This record gives sequence, C-alpha cells and structure tokens, in this order.
Amino acid sequence: MYLRKHPGVSEGYKKMILGFVIVTVLLVGVIIYFSASRAVIGIVPKGKTVETDFVAEVATDGGGAQAEVFQGVMKEMELSGELEGDATGSQILNGNTIGKVTLINKRAEAQTLVKTTRLLSKDNVLLRLTNQVIIPANGKIEADVYADNPNAFQEMAPTSFIIPGLWEGIQDKVYAENKSVLKSTGTAVKVIKDVDVTRTEEELTNKLYDQAIEQFKKQAPDQSFVTFVVSKKVTEKQVVPAVETIQDKVKVFLKMSVALIAINQNEVVNKAGERLKSVVPTGYDLMNLDVDKFVYKVQAFDEQKKTANVKVHVVGEAVVKADNEIFNKEKIAGLSPKGVELYLSNFEEVETVSVELSPFWVKKVPGLRDHIEIVVVSPTK
Repeated sequence: MYLRKHPGVSEGYKKMILGFVIVTVLLVGVIIYFSASRAVIGIVPKGKTVETDFVAEVATDGGGAQAEVFQGVMKEMELSGELEGDATGSQILNGNTIGKVTLINKRAEAQTLVKTTRLLSKDNVLLRLTNQVIIPANGKIEADVYADNPNAFQEMAPTSFIIPGLWEGIQDKVYAENKSVLKSTGTAVKVIKDVDVTRTEEELTNKLYDQAIEQFKKQAPDQSFVTFVVSKKVTEKQVVPAVETIQDKVKVFLKMSVALIAINQNEVVNKAGERLKSVVPTGYDLMNLDVDKFVYKVQAFDEQKKTANVKVHVVGEAVVKADNEIFNKEKIAGLSPKGVELYLSNFEEVETVSVELSPFWVKKVPGLRDHIEIVVVSPTK
C-alpha cells in the first residue's frame, strides 16, 4: 500500500508568519502608544482689567422700583464744623537791606542822595537807598539798598544803575554799581491766600461728608449698602482771618445741610457683572469684580421727587478662555514640556504654564488634538 508523505512547512513560510506577527505586535504597540498618550497643559492666566460705566437711576420714595431703577434710602441732616489750615503765601517785609552798592560821583562837587532814593538797573529792577548819603566830589561811597518790590526780588548779578531822580544831564556822572550778587535777605512772613481758604474748605467739607456717611451707615438696613452725598447747601461760612492777612494759619467754619442716599451694593454688583461681560474681549471670561475700585458720581438729584442719577464706574478682571486662539493645539503638538512653556511665554495673557504628560514614557505633546487638554487655572489672589 502506498502512503503519501505530508511535506513540512518551509522555512520561507515560517519567516513570513513570524514577520506578520512582529508587524502586528508593533502596530498594536503604536496604536496603544498613540491612544494612551495624553497631555494636560495648565495655564495660570494674567488678569486683564476691564472697566465700564453705567448710570444708576435711584428712587427713594419707597414705592415699587422698575427693573432698571435701584431702590435707595435717603436721609437729610445738618452738619457744622471748623478746621484750621496752613497759610502758604509769603511776603518779605519792606525796607530790609539786600546788600550794598557803590555810589560814584564824577563831578567836582559833592552829591547828596536822600533816604529811599531810587536806583534803576538796566533791566528795570528798582532798588532804594536805606539811608541818606553824601558822595564826595570825584569820589565814591558804599551804601545799603533794599528792593522796591521785595516779593518779586530774588537776586541780582553785578550791574550798573542810573539814578532817575537826578537831572538827565548828570545821570552819566552820578550813578551806582554793584560788584557782588545782591540777594534777598528780608524777613519772610506767611500770608493767607485764596487757595489756602479753598483747600481748607474742601478738606473740611470732605470730613463733614465722612461724618454724615458714618452716621447714615449706622441707620442703613445692613452693611451691604453703599452711601454717598447727593446734594449739599452751605448755610453759613466764616473765614478768620481774611485773605492777604499776615498769619500762619487760617480757620474755616462751615454749616451745611446735606442729603445722602444709600443703595444696596449687591444689586450694583449684579448690574456691574452684566455690563462688564458685554465689554470683555473675545476669547476672555470675566473672572471677578473689584468692588473696592467702584466709583460713584452723582450726576443729578431731584429734590422734589427724591430721585438721583448716579454714574457708576465699575472695574473687573478678565482672563483668557481655554479655547482662546493663542492655545492653538496644532502649534503645541509635538513640543516638549519646555518647548510648550517657551512658546506660550510669548503671550502676555499667560502668567505661568505647567505640562503633564502620560503615560510615563511620553516625552512630547501628542499629535492628536483630542489628546491635548488645555486647563485655565484661576489665578491666586
């Protein structure tokens, strides 16, 4: 009986099968590598200040306010106070000597010059003699002088003077000159000026405002209310001593009636949030409001209706969103953690960057967009 032998598997076929297995394993490894690799990029943003204004309509009649009107609380009170301020003006007392000049007489006879005789410089500065002098014939003598206008005089370089009170025919023969710099040495005293009264009055007014606001706050419904003055009327004012008086201090007394309004700051914050969101740039989110920087300015007050228009300046901070165009994943893909930090440091919106890669064998940001996660971390205050 004839038996047919089965031929063995050839070596070539074995190599082909082995190659297929290796390729398959490598392919599976590559798939696992790319499917498992991930990058989480944490961004601590740099805040961007955003601000805007809106006008708050405030009603204080206690009735139901409209949606766009804030309900406020109003109080009227009388205030008075006195404040002492410094005088900032100065004056140099007349008649104080500023130095000496040389009086020259080229005539053949002596020349007498009385006290307060005028000496006029080339640039029209006027000095006067402190005492009467007699200049000898064909001689010279030194004499004390003072400035005709002490408050305007500071110093004078060496120059010559004519004596306007003499006959013009001898003014070139009898004249004066100073060899050294003349400086003001008179006694300076303080003088009250209008600006001193204005400054002291403003400071006193602000102090009275603060007193009124503190008193009103104690009666406000709760601490969340913000209070401001909407009108004032000065009923009495006294300034002692008067302007231009030689005195170191000035006292200002004021008596006034003021009207104040308090509104709930929580309602203002809600409105401010809405308004600020409308001015936040594209690609940014409003992070927070800076209530301490809110500014309230009364634009109008209706004394009869007890209503006010208040302009509110509000300030907040915005930060970049994770989908901002600066976080282009195609430009980040394939970079090392250091490369990501260097790339994103070019943008002023970014404060710091952190990069987490996984699994442990991944050394660069994956090329697949879905495997890159951008996380914006709220900045620490």
